[in-house]
Amino acid sequence: MNKTVFKLIFVFTIFSLWSCKDFDTNPKGLVNIILVDSPAQWDSVFVEILGVEVELISSGREDGTIETFFLPYAPGDKKIEVSSLVAGEALLLGRDELPSGKILKLTMKLGDEYYLYLKEKRYNMPLVDPSLKEIPIQFEMEIEPAISYDIVLDFDLEKSIKVINEEPVSLQLDPFMIAYKGAGTGEITGTVTPTSLQPAIYAIQDGDSISTHSNNSGTYKFILPEGTYSFFYDPKNESYADTLINNIEIVAGETSTLNIVNLKLKP
Repeated sequence: MNKTVFKLIFVFTIFSLWSCKDFDTNPKGLVNIILVDSPAQWDSVFVEILGVEVELISSGREDGTIETFFLPYAPGDKKIEVSSLVAGEALLLGRDELPSGKILKLTMKLGDEYYLYLKEKRYNMPLVDPSLKEIPIQFEMEIEPAISYDIVLDFDLEKSIKVINEEPVSLQLDPFMIAYKGAGTGEITGTVTPTSLQPAIYAIQDGDSISTHSNNSGTYKFILPEGTYSFFYDPKNESYADTLINNIEIVAGETSTLNIVNLKLKP
């Protein structure tokens, strides 16, 4: 190779490396917002979600100023069938590279439409407070550069949908959700019969609970922070008895399977 050309390549390489180092004053981590849930007693539940706002203190800001980043839900139609996120199904709600630092808070921003279908009939669900379309979610997490993070939002329809009147049907939406880190979680799956019941299933720890339902095949799945849980099965049918299973250990990074739960008819 011509020595002059070699020298030019060498100088260009050194300049490029220096330039990257100079401009990369606050390297970033990739943050993925994942939405999960499970069907309640309703056929289909739709919620218009615009995206999630993240409040963060950047490690590059010595004055402690809180920065805000909005991670939008990209599709044009932002009405999400939340009830379809069952048995391990999940939705990538938003993704962006954020500066290294500490996340202090999440806020889900809703649109204007919230409704469900029951026996093919649509029922609108106005918010309990129509003026509150920004849902604060308690969550803190450190972000380090060059690392990908999953933040899981569990939208609990069982707690969010309020039945105001049964005849005629009148409903309201009071969104309830929790957030947890994708890392440090374990998965647990199971099957419950009769499959036609599709019972409500609660994973309970220290008085707090996360709920799901089984799908048409009777299977269900939880993604949970590691720890010891009790699982409560509510058949939502007065002819069947509740079932409780205690002391189930969730181990981070592992998937376990519970024994089949056969819901029994009451004596």
